[in-house]
Amino acid sequence: MDARRQVAAAILLLACWLLPFHAMPVGTNPRQALQDGIVSVRRNERTFLILTDIHFDPFTGTDPRGVEALASNPVEKWPSILESHAGRDLPAPPATPAARSDTNYALLVSALEAARGTGTPYDYVLVTGDYLGHDFEKKYREFMLDSHGYQNFVIKTMVFVNRMIQQSFPDVPIVGALGNNDSIVGDYAAPGEPLLAALSKEWKIVAENPDAARDFRQGGYYALPHPTVPGQEFLVLNTTVWSRLYTGGTSPGNSDAGALEMHWLISRLDDLRARGHTAALIMHLPPGIDAYASSKSGKCSTPVAFWKKPYLDEFVAAIEGHKDSLRDGYAGHTHINDFRVLSDAAGTPYFATNIAPSMSPDSHNPEFEIGVYNTVSGALVDYAVLYIKNFAGSAFPAKPDWEKAYDFRQLSGFPSYSPASLRTISLLVRSNELVRSKLLDLFATHMSAAISLSAKDWRPYSCAQTEITPGAFVACSCPSAAQ
Repeated sequence: MDARRQVAAAILLLACWLLPFHAMPVGTNPRQALQDGIVSVRRNERTFLILTDIHFDPFTGTDPRGVEALASNPVEKWPSILESHAGRDLPAPPATPAARSDTNYALLVSALEAARGTGTPYDYVLVTGDYLGHDFEKKYREFMLDSHGYQNFVIKTMVFVNRMIQQSFPDVPIVGALGNNDSIVGDYAAPGEPLLAALSKEWKIVAENPDAARDFRQGGYYALPHPTVPGQEFLVLNTTVWSRLYTGGTSPGNSDAGALEMHWLISRLDDLRARGHTAALIMHLPPGIDAYASSKSGKCSTPVAFWKKPYLDEFVAAIEGHKDSLRDGYAGHTHINDFRVLSDAAGTPYFATNIAPSMSPDSHNPEFEIGVYNTVSGALVDYAVLYIKNFAGSAFPAKPDWEKAYDFRQLSGFPSYSPASLRTISLLVRSNELVRSKLLDLFATHMSAAISLSAKDWRPYSCAQTEITPGAFVACSCPSAAQ
C-alpha cells in the first residue's frame, strides 16, 4: 500500500471507529439471524467458528456427589450427571483481577446453543486450546481424596468437552489444538502419553488420518487437509513446548520436544512450498510478546515473551522464509480479541495471527468468534465477536443475552482483514486517543473493570501487536522522556 492509500485507509478507519455502533442480538430463528447479518458473506466466502480458552470447570457449583459420580462413570453419562448435580447459574464474574472464574456446565451449554443459534453454516470449527479449567488438579483434590484417578478424570473431561462441541455440530470437522492447561502432568507441561493416545482416537479428524494420529501421539501437533480449500493444510501446533514457562515432562522418544516440533514444522513448510500448496497455522500460545506480563513487569526495557527466544527466532525465520505458502494463523491464550503481525525488514506486513477471545469469563465477558474465509485462498477476511451482554449484571439468567459485539469489516471500514489493515489499526492506536479507547473497549467487550486495567497499559498492548521480537518491542514501548 503506497503512502497516500495508507493515509486514506487510516482516515476511513478512524471515521468508522468513532461512529457509534450497536450490538446485534443473536436470533433464535436461523433465517432471521442471517437476515440481521451476524456476519457479511460475499462472493467466494464462507464461515467457520472459533472457540478458545473454554477452561471447563466441572467442580465449581457442582455438589460433591456429582463430582464423585463424574469420576466413577464413563463420559457418556456425564451430561445427565451434570444436569442433575451442576448449578444452573452462569459463573459469577471475577470479583477482583486476581480472582478466577471459569466455564461451568451452564455456560458451556449456553455458548454452544448461541453458536448454533446464529444460523451461520459453519464449514469447520477451530478450538485453539485450553479445554481444561485453571487450577484443575487443585480443585480435583478438594473433592477426591484418592489422587490415583486424576489422570483418568482429566482425559474424561477433555473427551467430554470435545463431544459437547461435536454433538452441537455433528457434521462439521472440529480442529483442536492443545493449550498449556491441557495436560495430565501439569500446567505448562507435556500433555502426557495417555492423554495424547486417548485424544488421537477421540478427535475424529485426527483418528481418520493415520499421519496426523502418528504425529499427534508423538507431540500433540499434526497436519490435515483444509476441509474445503484444495491445496491448503491446517498445521496444528502444540506451542506449549516453546513457552518460556514450559516445565518439560514426558515427551515420547525425544528429550527436546520443542526442537522436534520445530523441525517438523519447517519440514512441512518446505514440503508445502515444493508442491505449491499453502497452510494456515493453528496454535494456543501466539508468537511474540506477552503484553500483560510485560506491562506488569515494572521494567519497560525487559519485555516478557510468550516463547523462549531460540524457538521464537526460528519460528519468525521459518515464517518469513515461507511467507508465500502461508495464509494466516489462529491462536488464543490471552483471553482478549487481539492479533500479532509479522513484517519484513522494509516494514511490509506479511503474516497475521488472529487471537480469539475466551469463552471463559476469567477476565471479561464470555465470547466466541465467527470467522469468514475466502474459499479460493483460504485466508481469513472478516470475523464477528459474540458475547454475553448482561454477564456482569447482578443476576445470571438461564438464557443469557448473547449479542454481536462487532464485525471487523463493518466497524473498521477496511475491505478485508489482513496483515496490512491490522498494522494500520495498531499504528492508529498509538496516535489517536479516541481510537485507542475504542480498541480497549473491544478488548474487554465493554466490561469496564477490564478496560480500566488496560487503559494505563495501552502502549505495551499496541506494540505487542506489531513488534514480535524483544528488541523491536522495547523500541516501540519505551518512548524517551522527550516523547
